[in-house]
Amino acid sequence: QQPIRSARPSPATPADLSMLFLLSLPLAFVAFPSFSNGFASCSGTYRYPAPTSTGTACLSSPSHYMLCTSTALRAKTQYTIDDDVCAPTDPAELRKVVQKHCRTLDTFVRNRPIAAHTKEAFQSAKEMLESEGEPASSRKFIIDSGCGTGRSTLLLGKKYPDHTVIGVDRSFVRLNRNSLDNEVEDSDTSRRPFQSLSTNVLLVRAELTDWWRCCLDEGWNIEQHYILYPNPYPKKNRLKKRFYAHPSFPLILAIGGNTINVRSNWEGYLREFADSIVYASEYYDAEDPSANIAKPYIKAALQGPLERTDKSVAWTNFEKKYDDAGETTYEIVLEYCVT
Repeated sequence: QQPIRSARPSPATPADLSMLFLLSLPLAFVAFPSFSNGFASCSGTYRYPAPTSTGTACLSSPSHYMLCTSTALRAKTQYTIDDDVCAPTDPAELRKVVQKHCRTLDTFVRNRPIAAHTKEAFQSAKEMLESEGEPASSRKFIIDSGCGTGRSTLLLGKKYPDHTVIGVDRSFVRLNRNSLDNEVEDSDTSRRPFQSLSTNVLLVRAELTDWWRCCLDEGWNIEQHYILYPNPYPKKNRLKKRFYAHPSFPLILAIGGNTINVRSNWEGYLREFADSIVYASEYYDAEDPSANIAKPYIKAALQGPLERTDKSVAWTNFEKKYDDAGETTYEIVLEYCVT
């Protein structure tokens, strides 16, 4: 009886390889709708894996999403933050953190008095805005939170001349570089609680959480809220420093706006920002559905972040730095939608 020998495959011939390449082409074009500089580029609307109350994902095309967002398919720079740099937060942990902050917001606010310099800045800005005889609450506001040098605030002021655009940052140093081209010298004038840069643009030195509370207390009409390239704190032990896992996160939902626009070069940050809206909505639905301040943003949150493709204008200094380096940037536009 002859011993059984394992069959060895014969080497692939050039003809075999050519046929394999041709057969793979349709799959490649389905998986990667467009190509740019040799890397796959996602430019369409898609759903990303969003949490639901049962913990399952909401997907319209999971394979397309996973292929498009694979970090292996994107050019990396020295600024890139991905899952290798900071692993995604465990969904159960993030849900626990967000819902705790929703539950304890009143305690957080009660135990944290508004900083004196923020209160002074808000009052000064309010008096200036009302000097023409109309209450500030009748204006349409755009808030640029964490505006840095104010580059984005100035651009927003030009884009929306019928709105009052207020850039808020805690740093005098950054605010004093409040021109697209020039720095403003340090002086008594530049260190005022606020600076009026044009007829509809103000820069304010204030603590963000306290400024949001002042806006709520005064009933200001915040039509748009921009949070552009916030500090991502890409370490797991600094999760609660990120806006969406911070005790003040419910305030972002409370001041609302027709749109909340968040940008980052870390796609995972924006995914978790969107997840946090879903978790907050779950909490409010269980407590009092009529007071669910997260629900109007659920539809947009489930769409997830998209790659920023229009790079004709860099809205912030960070955005310009990323664009110059070829770094991929993302945005999530949370539109207010009552269904």
